[in-house]
Amino acid sequence: MAIRSFNSVGGFSVAETPVEIVSNIGNVTPVNLDVAGLSDLGAIGNVTITGGSSGQGIITDGSGGLSFGSTGQAANSATNMPYQINSSETFVVGANLQGLYSEAIVIDGALAIDGMLIEVGTSQNAAPTEIYFDSNGTLTGNTGFTFTAGTGNLAIPGNTSVTGNIIPTANVTYDLGTNTQRFNDLYLSGTSIKLGDGEMQVVANGAMVMTNGDGGQFIFDGATDFDHTAIFNGTSNVAMSLNGSVTMGVGGVSDVFTMASTGVLTTTGNVVPLGIKTDGYFYANGQAVSFGSDAAGSDTEIQFNDGGSAFGGSDKFTINKTNGLVTATGNVAGNNYISTSGTVQYGTGVGAGTISVVTGTTTAGIFTTTMTDVNIGLNANVVICGTGKTLTARGNVSADNLNSTTLSVGDLYSSRTAVSVGSSNTTIDSFAAADYRSAKYTIRVSDNTGYQSIEVLLVHDGITPIMTVYGSISTTGADLITLTTVLSGSNILLRATPVNSSTSVNLLGTYVPD
Repeated sequence: MAIRSFNSVGGFSVAETPVEIVSNIGNVTPVNLDVAGLSDLGAIGNVTITGGSSGQGIITDGSGGLSFGSTGQAANSATNMPYQINSSETFVVGANLQGLYSEAIVIDGALAIDGMLIEVGTSQNAAPTEIYFDSNGTLTGNTGFTFTAGTGNLAIPGNTSVTGNIIPTANVTYDLGTNTQRFNDLYLSGTSIKLGDGEMQVVANGAMVMTNGDGGQFIFDGATDFDHTAIFNGTSNVAMSLNGSVTMGVGGVSDVFTMASTGVLTTTGNVVPLGIKTDGYFYANGQAVSFGSDAAGSDTEIQFNDGGSAFGGSDKFTINKTNGLVTATGNVAGNNYISTSGTVQYGTGVGAGTISVVTGTTTAGIFTTTMTDVNIGLNANVVICGTGKTLTARGNVSADNLNSTTLSVGDLYSSRTAVSVGSSNTTIDSFAAADYRSAKYTIRVSDNTGYQSIEVLLVHDGITPIMTVYGSISTTGADLITLTTVLSGSNILLRATPVNSSTSVNLLGTYVPD
């Protein structure tokens, strides 16, 4: 008879009220398990005991009772650290334990730190003298944040926020900066600065008061400006030059009053005193004036200083006291000529120029028949006509810049100089983006093959300019240039790229602001 294993298809139960001890699939559920000898439970991964917390071990109470608790390791003692935590695995550094490592840990699974994780034997991301600080849980240093043990010097690369006072440990001992390493700007919200026995203070009305140790004061008040050579208040000033003279400007007009080092007083305007008291009255050359002497020259001749010692007269400088006509045979030089009515004539004969103001009419102007050029303004801006008035030019008007609200012309001509376009992206026109929003161009192009005429519209939004060619004709049947536009700095550029290096471009531009 063959030997068979002890088995029961339905399992095994005990007690009057059946309690299943061995299930029909072999699971054993004992009420008490008494193992008399050594038992092999197999691999530890096949054994599960519920309860406890991560990192705890099974401990005994000495009377046979088992429970989960501390394994008896001392607080802050080291735990064994793996070099590799595989995927789906979890390693826990228990509470009050230290996980020490000197080589990199490869973590594919999970690492839980209830205690401490400490790297040993390597630098903590810092160079010598660098101060350690916590950077998201990692000890880290900074090249500018250092402490030198020998000198006690502390270097801080960024801003320092202070919630209390900065007070030196000794009085009148330490400096803020050095002669060669100075702070840039000093921002203070208080009203006074102490400098030795002196003080700089801002008082209630906003004025700045500088007080020395003896109580002397210098006050800056209002819009007044001071330097070592001048005092300014509003549009007036008093200035002291190196030669010792004193000048005064009033109401935005400079040097209306000058006091020389010799004591000579000069003014560009009239002197209106309540009274003049002097021991002598002198000509500009220093010669004393003799009142009551005989008049010089002949009747109608205007008196003048003749050599500094006497009055003189000349038939070339006369006045008709009946009609007020002043005649000067030579040239007359002056800053301003004011005439409410009448005529000023330059030259004689058919080539004379006349500036005329006709009393009782609205007619005034410069009239001449043979003059070819009348220069007005020269290097200055010239304003002709008032607001809402009309300027009529019967001939040509030529100007670098002509500003008018309304411009009415018979024909419009360009006085530009042609631009040689021998290479790509040659700028043929530019204008300030802040001045004009759009432009219209009529362009002439020529090279050794023929001619082309182009009309272009251009507009920009302050960032990107765009353009369109809406009219183009060419004697060759093909384009001689290609046009592009870009914003360069603050200017809008119109650029041309030629087909041939012999290309020349000229244009007429019309610009429209916002």
